[in-house]
Order: sequence, then structure tokens, then C-alpha cells
Amino acid sequence: MQKTLKKQVIGGVAWRGSADIIQQVLQIVFTIVLARLLTKADFGLLATAMVINRFFVALISVGFGGAIIRSTDVTKEQISAIFYIQLILNFTLSVVVYFLAQPIAGFFEEIELVRLVEITAWIILLQTFQFPTILLRKNMQFKSFSLIEISSMLIANTAAIIMAFDGFGIWSLVARLFIQKLCFIIGTWFAAKWKPTKPDFNGLKPIMNFGFNMLGSNLLSYFSENLIAIIISKFLGKEIMGLFNIAYNLAIVPASKIKSVLLSVLTPGFAKIQLDIVSFTKNNRKVLLYLSLTFIPFMFLMSGMSENIVLFMYGDKWIDASPMLLILAIVGMMKGVVHLLRSSILVKGEARVILYATIIELVSSLPLMYFYVSIYGVNGLLIGYSVGTLTSFFYIVYKYDKLFEEKIFYKTVLLPFIFGVSLFTLVFFIGQFSINLYIELILQLFMALILFGILMRLFYWKIMKMALQRFRLLK
Repeated sequence: MQKTLKKQVIGGVAWRGSADIIQQVLQIVFTIVLARLLTKADFGLLATAMVINRFFVALISVGFGGAIIRSTDVTKEQISAIFYIQLILNFTLSVVVYFLAQPIAGFFEEIELVRLVEITAWIILLQTFQFPTILLRKNMQFKSFSLIEISSMLIANTAAIIMAFDGFGIWSLVARLFIQKLCFIIGTWFAAKWKPTKPDFNGLKPIMNFGFNMLGSNLLSYFSENLIAIIISKFLGKEIMGLFNIAYNLAIVPASKIKSVLLSVLTPGFAKIQLDIVSFTKNNRKVLLYLSLTFIPFMFLMSGMSENIVLFMYGDKWIDASPMLLILAIVGMMKGVVHLLRSSILVKGEARVILYATIIELVSSLPLMYFYVSIYGVNGLLIGYSVGTLTSFFYIVYKYDKLFEEKIFYKTVLLPFIFGVSLFTLVFFIGQFSINLYIELILQLFMALILFGILMRLFYWKIMKMALQRFRLLK
């Protein structure tokens, strides 16, 4: 069983990790094209509409999916019952958001939001029909899941670019959302080969309890992640929101992709070995090390190269996004690592820790953001956002180490963190020279690769050797 599970987890991580990397690269490429065809206001308005959308989803974000994945005795009839409950909730919410479009636009003082909110409200209903993804994740069918995601993304973004060339403006971004959802829904229903049966509402209490216990945490998580975007939209306008959205997607989305991999693969995998403390701890530490050695240096590298990255990808029009990216990349690094710690804590049944961490983040960031926005603008908001993330980060780390009764985190992450700081220092220093953009970028990447290789050779030769051997086998 252990060997089969290990194979499933490794295969799942490989598929989900590869799919998310491919999607991230493709998303960046497509956004580069769209950013040159559309305006900062277009991106800012849609980002505001989606922040509103996510707020209302958070109001009913009951963790039924996680409950189904964790449960070992849930029946087909009970799963169908949960689907129908979710369908009713999401339909009701779509209707509510549709009729609230006018006051929402009034709050943000953007009349153009009315039509946008009315249309994007129905995305909430569409999300209901992604329900079979829960079953794909529970059964660890990550290959199908990943291929469907990539295909949906390619189709939707191709359509959006064609529409943008034809002058559809912001509606090309809206169309991208709907087309991607529809393609994904069709693919997942086909892959899961599932259809709802006669529902059985008996015996749902444990699943409902787990789901509703996650509701408060999900709602607070929404505010901790989106409050800065709400304040920007309200007080600083759609163009600043457009710049922030570009930086946010580069810096924070990779962390959310890590979260999706962990929730999709490691949560069901770890759930099956949670009672085997030795095996659970060993595998958890291994995943933490591999994540730290790749993700932490990468995010520090992005932060140090922020100005050149923005200029190279999006052009001079978006240069004001580079200071945001410098800070958000470090925030994204902390969030990405925390997502792994959270998944381990959740598998251990300590959902209350996640709730407290979110409260701590909000309490420590909101006053600072409110106070500094009038003095420093968006930079003041980023200061508050960073302080909140840092405070929550240390709390989660403390609880994680306490849960495993040894200093796993600091022993595992210290050296990768030093690697990251070293890479940041190197590329930031190179970025201070006034030379050709492309030469500077190549020099930054080349020197960073050499430094990272030297550090890995000195401190993690066994891991590096194993990776090289596997790469040769793949060749």
C-alpha cells in the first residue's frame, strides 16, 4: 500500500506540478500579448469585478470538497446530495450578485462595473459544475485533471487574443473567463464519468460539520488575500489596480499554484498515512525541503529582477508595477511556504490554527494599510500587507514546529533561505548598472544560475546528483 500510495503521490505531484508550471508560463505569455493590446484600466476593472466575485463566493465557501476527499466512507448518494446543496447555494448567490451590481459600482465609484458585475456574477453558478474535480482529486486522477486545465487555458486565451485584436477591449478578458470555465467543465465531467444520482441527505453531519468549520477560515482568508485589492480599487483607481494586478499575478499566483498542488495531491496522500507518525513526518520534511530549494530562491530571484522582468515582459507602460513586484515576490514566497505548512496542519485536524493565523494576519495588516494608504499610497498598502503576511507566517511556523515536536521548519528552510537572499543580492546589484536591458537580464540569469549551482554543490550535492541522474535518464 505504501509503495502504491508513494507512486500515486509522486505521479500526482509530477502531473500537477508540471501542469501548473506550464499554465504559469502560458499565462505569462498570453498576458504579455494582452497587456500590449489592452489598457491598464481594462485589467484593473476586471480585477475589481473578480475581487467582488470572490468575496461573495467566500461568504458560502463551505469546505465540502475537502470533507469529501478526507472521508473514507462517503457514499455516491451523499456526494450527489452535496452537489445539489452547492448548486442551490451558487445559483442563489449569482442572482444576489447580479442585483447588487448597481450599489457595488456605486461603492467603487465606477459606473463601468455595473455591466461587468452583472455578467461575471454567473461565473459563480458555473463553478458549481466543476464539482467532478473533487472526485478526480479524491481518486488521484491528476493526469486527466492537468490535461483538461491546460487545454481549457489554451482555448480560452487564444479566443481572448483574437477578440482583443478585433477591438473587443475588456470583453476579451471576460470571454476568456467564461470560455475557460466551460471547456474545463466539459472536460472534467467527461473524465470523471460521474453523474448525480438520487441524493441521500442522511449521514451528512460529519461532512457538513467539517465544511462549515472551514467557512469562517475561508471567509477570513478571502479578506487577508484580497483586502489590499479592495482598498486599491476603492481609493486609488482602476489604473493602479491594473498595475497591481500584473504584479500580483506574477508574484502571488505561483504561491496559489503551490497551494492547489498541495491540496490536490498531498492532502489526500497525507490523509492516508496521517496515523503513521514516522512516515508522515519523514515525507512532510522531504516535501518541505524540495519546495524550499526551488521556490524560495526563485521568488527571491524574481524580486531582485523585478524592474527588468516588468520592462521585458510588458514594456514601459507597466514600469510602475516593478516596485510592487519587488515586495510582492517576497510576500508570495512566504505564502507559498505557508501553504505547505497549512496542508500538513489541516491533515492533522488542526483547522483552528489556520483560522487563528488568518485573524492574526488581518488584525496586524488592516490598521497599517488604512493608516498608510493616505500617506504613501499603494506603497503604504504593501507595507501593511507585508507585515500581516510576516506575522501570520511566524505564527504558522511556530504551530507547525510544535505539532511535529522538533524544529523541522528552521532546520529544513534556513539554507534555502540563505540561498535566496544571496541570489537577490547578486541580481539586484547587477540591475543597478545602466546597460542594455537584454544584456542585463541575461547577465542576471547567468550569474544567478552559477551561484545557485555552486551553493547546491557545496550543501546539497546528493540531491543535486540525484536530480542530474534523473535528468540524464529522461534524456
